[in-house]
This record gives sequence, C-alpha cells and structure tokens, in this order.
Amino acid sequence: MPNFSAVLMAALLSAPASLAAQNAAVPPAAPASAMRDSAAISQHARVHLALNALRDREQAELAAPKNKKVETQAEVRDRFRALRNDLFIREKYTAAQYADMTQRISGDDALRALFEATLERLQKK
Repeated sequence: MPNFSAVLMAALLSAPASLAAQNAAVPPAAPASAMRDSAAISQHARVHLALNALRDREQAELAAPKNKKVETQAEVRDRFRALRNDLFIREKYTAAQYADMTQRISGDDALRALFEATLERLQKK
C-alpha cells in the first residue's frame, strides 16, 4: 500500500501544472463591471458631446449682436436649459448621473482612457 504522504506530495506537485494548463485553455472573460462601465461610458460620451454642442450654440446666440438685451439673453438661456433637459430625458440620464460619472472619470485613469477613446470614436462618425 502506498504511503499517504507520498501520494499527497505527488498530487500537490502535479496540481500547479494542471491548474495552469486549465487556466491557459480558458480565456478570461471580461468582468461584468467592465462591460457596464463601457456601456455607461458610451452613454456619458454621447451626452457629453451633445451638451458641448448645445453649449457652443448657446454661447454663439448669446454673443450675437441682436441678443444683447438682458431679456433676450434670459430667453436664450431658458430655451437652452429646456433643450438640455430634453436631452437628458431622451437619453434616460439625469444631471446627477452625468455629474457622478464625470467625477468617476476624472478620478480613474482607466475610465478616463476609455472615455477619451469613446469620444474619439464617436467624433469620427
């Protein structure tokens, strides 16, 4: 009858090689959080680009000579505030979610890189 400690030692010595072989055969799956982050980053990037475009249009209208009256500028601001709200509703996104994701991106280098790559991809479309 084989010695128990010899059998155990043989099993332990062969285990790392077989475990490594099993891990090498199965490619690691992307974590679910990474997939969620990617979808959230894509949505954030779309909203970010749309908000930038709205902001640029608003600033151009406010700078137009015909819009120098305080009342006219207030109307322009109100109109663009409504357009921003419509954008958030259309994207099923809130201003609070936008601010939260902006904060997350600014503090996480990996998310920042993903966000910048997503922006670049969307701007090429």
